[in-house]
Amino acid sequence: MINFIRNNCYRIKSKENHIIISLLMTMISIIFAVCLTSKIEVQGSIAVVTNSKASVFQSQYIKFTFMEKKPAKYQLVLGKYDAIIIDEGNGKYYVDTIKSEDFREMLEEVVKNPKGFVPEVKDTRGVGTNIMGYLLMFILLQSVLFMFTLAEDIELKQIERIAAAPVSFFKYLLSNFIVIFLLIFTPAFFILVVMKGLGFNIGFSLLQYIVLLGLICSFGIAFSMFINSLVKVADTANMMGSSIVILTTILSGSFYSFEKGNEILDKAIWIIPQQDFLQLVQGLESGKSVSAMLFQLSYIIIISFVLLIFSVVKIRKDYLFRRN
Repeated sequence: MINFIRNNCYRIKSKENHIIISLLMTMISIIFAVCLTSKIEVQGSIAVVTNSKASVFQSQYIKFTFMEKKPAKYQLVLGKYDAIIIDEGNGKYYVDTIKSEDFREMLEEVVKNPKGFVPEVKDTRGVGTNIMGYLLMFILLQSVLFMFTLAEDIELKQIERIAAAPVSFFKYLLSNFIVIFLLIFTPAFFILVVMKGLGFNIGFSLLQYIVLLGLICSFGIAFSMFINSLVKVADTANMMGSSIVILTTILSGSFYSFEKGNEILDKAIWIIPQQDFLQLVQGLESGKSVSAMLFQLSYIIIISFVLLIFSVVKIRKDYLFRRN
C-alpha cells in the first residue's frame, strides 16, 4: 500500500495548479469567515418600500434600506435582503419573505416596534459554524477534484491492470482515500492552528476541528468515490460531482441559512447530509452535548459508510470479478 500512496502523491504533485488553488480557497474561506463573524453587528437586512421620507424604521440590529420600488424576488433568494416590508399606507405594512413563518412573525414584531426590537441569539451562527460553513463547499469540491487519480485509472483502463496484478484491490482503494484525506485535511487544519496561534477566535478547540474536519473530509471522499464508480469518464465525473456539491451545499445553508417555508423543498433539503453537518456544528457550538446531536452525527457517518461501501463493491464487481 505504501507504493500506491507514493505513486498517488507523485501524480497529485504533478497537478501543482490544483494544489495551489485549493490551498488559496481554503485559506481565504477560513480568513473570510473569521473576519466576517468578528465584524458582524447587523443581524438582518430589510428592504422597506415606501414613499414616505420620514420613516419609523430604525434599529441597531437591522439594516433598513429604503426604496420606492420593490426589489426583484431573486434578491431574497440570493440573500441580499432577508425580507421586504411594503408600506401600504395608513400605517399598514406587508411583509414579504422566503423564510419561515416564525421569521415572518418576528418581522411583524419589528414593524410594531423597530427601535425596541432585540433579536434572539439562540440560532445565531458563531465563528466556528461560519468557518465550517465556508469550508464545507471547498472541502467537498476538493474531494471531487483530487479523486482524479482513481477517475483516470478507471477511464484509461489502468484499474483493470491493477485488478489483474497480485496486489490487494482494497489497499489500492484505501491508498486513494488516505492520500486525498491528508491532502484536504492537512492544509485546513494547519491554517486553523496558525489562526489560533495568532490569537483569533476560531470557535472550536483544535481537537474538535480534527473530528469535524475528519467527518466532512471522509464524507466528501466517499461521495467522490461513489460518483466515479458510476461515471467512467474523469471529466464527466468531475463536472457532475462538482455540480451536485455546489447545488446541495448552497441549499443546505453553507454560506447563508435560509428557509423557504415550502414543505416539499424543506423535505428535500432535510435529506441533504450537509445540512445535518451544519446543524451538528451549530448545535455543538451553542453548547449542546454530542448525545443531543446524535441523530445528525449518525446520519452523516451512515451516509458516508453507505456511499463508501457501495463504491468499493461496485468497483470491485466491475473490474476484479470481471477477470475471474
